[in-house]
Amino acid sequence: MSTPIVRRSPTHRATVTATVGLTPRMRRITVATEAMRGVSLRPAQDVELHLREESGRRVKRRYTIARARPDLGELDLDVLLHGDGPGSRWGATAAPGDEAEFQGPRGKLELRPAPWHLLAGDESALPAIAAILRALPADEPAHAFVEVTDATDEVAEPVTWLHRRDAPPGGPDVLEPALSTFPLPAGDGRAYLMGETRAMVALRAVLEARGVAHDSIFVKGYWNLGRPDRLANRPPR
Repeated sequence: MSTPIVRRSPTHRATVTATVGLTPRMRRITVATEAMRGVSLRPAQDVELHLREESGRRVKRRYTIARARPDLGELDLDVLLHGDGPGSRWGATAAPGDEAEFQGPRGKLELRPAPWHLLAGDESALPAIAAILRALPADEPAHAFVEVTDATDEVAEPVTWLHRRDAPPGGPDVLEPALSTFPLPAGDGRAYLMGETRAMVALRAVLEARGVAHDSIFVKGYWNLGRPDRLANRPPR
């Protein structure tokens, strides 16, 4: 019996070329590598960044590509600053000239033509939601709802902001009223739900009850409430 071949995506070496604060809790880190020069990317793809814990143990954190400039081989990674994990430390301290390693890009989302699109998620999904909105054709209307703590988390994107304020992140309660009452246009539209895994599954049931087909709803879990966080863009508590 032959041994199955395990195929791993190659590791790319990159250099941080720029950083900018988007909000008090989100920082954009731009990395550049020849490996990404000329590479065409799909919306909402991510990379798996190689980092180290304070103990020296290697860990990986995934970041959605907010924007890409294939002519320069540059990727913009928007990092939420939360807690004291390796992802937050990298996001807070990365500076031009620093070296970085990552695998990818990867991602299963494929945009399909539809008469309308509905997007919803917490701030962990904001880079993906913004990338999808930019990629959709102008003649396919889209509306997006994004849950954040308060106005300090808002950035210049064409979305409807929903504030949870003192409520803890990770539940469906902030987004559910918006998805229950938003007037769905005619036709078989598509929906994209991205954020805390179980909350997004619960919100899918809300849209299915309103007549959106199961196969027309894309669900992506970026983090899991109550579990050790292995994903980078988890909202701050």
